[in-house]
Amino acid sequence: MELSKMRVWKAKRALWIAAVGMSSFGCQIVGGLPSELTLDDDPGSLPPRDPLVWEATEPGPEMVYTMPDWLEYINRSDTPRTSQIGPNTLRIGYQKNEPRPRNVGTGWGLAMETERTNLNPLSRWGGAGWTTPAESMLAVPDAPDPAGGMDGVSLISSGKQSSPGIEVDGTIASAWIIGAQGEGTFAYFAYGNAYASVGDTAWKRYEVRTSEEKPLLRLTTEAIGAAPAITQQTSVNVYGAQVEVGTYPSSFIPTTGAPVLREADLLNVEMETLAPSGYFDVTIRYAPHFAQNEQVVDHDLVALEDDSTFFRMKAGGTLTLLKVGSPDSLRIEGLEWSRDQELEVRVQYLPNRRLISIKGATKGDATVSKLGPVAPVGKDSTVWLLGDNDGPQESADLRYIEIR
Repeated sequence: MELSKMRVWKAKRALWIAAVGMSSFGCQIVGGLPSELTLDDDPGSLPPRDPLVWEATEPGPEMVYTMPDWLEYINRSDTPRTSQIGPNTLRIGYQKNEPRPRNVGTGWGLAMETERTNLNPLSRWGGAGWTTPAESMLAVPDAPDPAGGMDGVSLISSGKQSSPGIEVDGTIASAWIIGAQGEGTFAYFAYGNAYASVGDTAWKRYEVRTSEEKPLLRLTTEAIGAAPAITQQTSVNVYGAQVEVGTYPSSFIPTTGAPVLREADLLNVEMETLAPSGYFDVTIRYAPHFAQNEQVVDHDLVALEDDSTFFRMKAGGTLTLLKVGSPDSLRIEGLEWSRDQELEVRVQYLPNRRLISIKGATKGDATVSKLGPVAPVGKDSTVWLLGDNDGPQESADLRYIEIR
């Protein structure tokens, strides 16, 4: 922010804080939808203004969101990115700083992903670098893919065979697969001794998790685990072989000879936008890419780093508003949700009250508030959303944000 603008903002902020401090402020706690939560009628609670709202809607044919001036999206990846834009559809070729829509079948959102690496150096199935077994499926290139191209590979089995495979250390493997010939179970998507049955005749992204060392990534019609061998002739088309470290897969990262890292997505607003008076009221609807029991690190929803103030979903299912070094935090515990389940959260940080709420969880929806003087924020010029200045700690879709 330019020095002159910063001085004007600080002067305005001081006047707003003084005006707020002269008023008396009560408290009203109302449960249920965030839209049902109301401030007191005290007009000095926040400076009057129209709410700033952005909502993810169905994008145009280019499948790229245009963000408002007050909401800055950043992604510094030099390599093209991808996004799932339907239950059975992939969009490829997103360039640096292009906001990616995402929809796995539960609604549109802005993809906000943590940094991830596809550890599989060769994401195109088979070919050089993949090992062909003695009893191998026939691998035929230039088959249809879920992005509407012809970069898939057709794997044809005459029964009790395996595809070319590749050993890659990681914890979760994924690939887009569609059953092309046969019925029932077409094949098993295997990563080491872990597997998933392929039974869909529409494109679907399959995933398998393992804790083995040097697991072999492959498709097979041989018996595996408790699953019997598939003896009839079957075929599948496969695309986008990926191996990562994590508890859930991220968007497909193409590779052509070496592992590739996708940079984290970043989202921010200026402090002057969020809290011109030093106080704020924010509603966010977001859909985590992970279930509650798959979250491994704390996930910031609103991060004011220099003010050491964070609205955060802690690993284990606890929503909290905290100030680092202070024991006086608000907490809603015992939350549960599934992958891509929309959660609606609200945080009010007002001169004499703090409030947090959550709606949409499978278990634990609640509202918690506390009266008492609240110190204004404003030490930093930038506020980070669905992550911090390094990006999201966990991946999610932003579906709606309102700043009052």
